[in-house]
Formats: sequence, structure tokens, C-alpha cells
Amino acid sequence: MRSLITGLAVILLSSWMMWSCRGKEGPQGPPGPQGPAGQDLTRPQNGYIEGRARGKDNGGNPFDIPFRYTYYFSLGTYRFIGPDSLRIEFERGDSTGIGSLSLSFNWGRRSNTVTNVSIEGTAADISQSPVPTYTVNVLPAIPPPINFPGTSQSVSNLSLSGDTLRGSFQYVRPSYNNIPGIGTNTHPDTVSGTFMVKLVQVRSYNRSSGQ
Repeated sequence: MRSLITGLAVILLSSWMMWSCRGKEGPQGPPGPQGPAGQDLTRPQNGYIEGRARGKDNGGNPFDIPFRYTYYFSLGTYRFIGPDSLRIEFERGDSTGIGSLSLSFNWGRRSNTVTNVSIEGTAADISQSPVPTYTVNVLPAIPPPINFPGTSQSVSNLSLSGDTLRGSFQYVRPSYNNIPGIGTNTHPDTVSGTFMVKLVQVRSYNRSSGQ
């Protein structure tokens, strides 16, 4: 019993001496530089669509909306529609879900020709409040006697490096002069810009019954 008490006394004395001999802590140093922002794993950013929407609204007021869409689907898709022709489709939107654009087109790589272009969505400037938006949709051509031209859509400057496709696009909606069933806007509108997207091939598997 005496040995146990002696041992405890030695331990307590040693602990007190170690704590007593500690020096005072120095002043805290200046904060270091902030580390890089972590990757947002909830919003895939494999590509972007950016550009400007220009024109005038129904009241004749001009607008010029910049946009850059990086969020929506993680990858674009392509499928072969010929020996050297691809059908490409992709879409991007902003983080608020207000604006988005989708592009789809056929690309003959050897001839570098683009056909069956479709550009649709909503251009939005989320830096302003309330958020101005501009709808991108297709207007059909109307034959004579009205002779109303349809929407012009084009994709150009395509380049494919590995699985990454880059290019430019332009959408021009013609003016329409109070045509019933079409609208009242009397000014043409233009949406143009560039894109970069990573592509993945869509494969279809034909299975017959019983297999």
C-alpha cells in the first residue's frame, strides 16, 4: 500500500513540474493564403455554352444579355448516322435553373458540313434582378403572299480533340410584323456564342424476343 501511494505521488509531482516548466505561448502568426476552392461534385461542368443574346423586345426596348452555362448534363452525346457522320446533342444551363440552351446537329467530319441544326432554350442574365430572359425557339417560314422567312440557325468552326468538341453557333430569329398566330415583335433577335463539350457515344442494342 505504501508503494502504491509513493508511486502516485511521484506521477503527480512529475506532471506538475512539466506543466510549470512550459513557456508562454507566442503570438499567433498572420493567416496564410486561402486554399483553392474544392470541386463542386454536385454540378458537373464538362463543358460550357457561352455567348450573348441581342435584339429588342416587344416594346422596342433593346437588350444585350450575356450568358455562360456550365451546369446541366455532364456529357454531350453522339451517334454515328453514316460512315463519317455524327449526330451530336448536348445541353447546358446555369446553376439557378433559369437559363439553358440545347444544341443538336449532324456533322459530316470529312466534308466538314453541318446540317439539321436545332438551337433552343432560354437566355438569362442572372446578374440582374429581376432576371431578364429571352426565349430561343424556332419560327417557321411562311410562304407568299406574306413571304415570311424562318429562323436561321448555324454551327461552325467545329474541332474535335479526343472526346472534346469545340465550335461556334448563331441563331437569328426574323422580325415578324403583327402576323396573327406568330407574335407582335417587329425586331430581329440574335443569339451567338461558342461552346465546348465532352462527348460520349450513345450505343443502341437490338435484342429480339426470347434472347
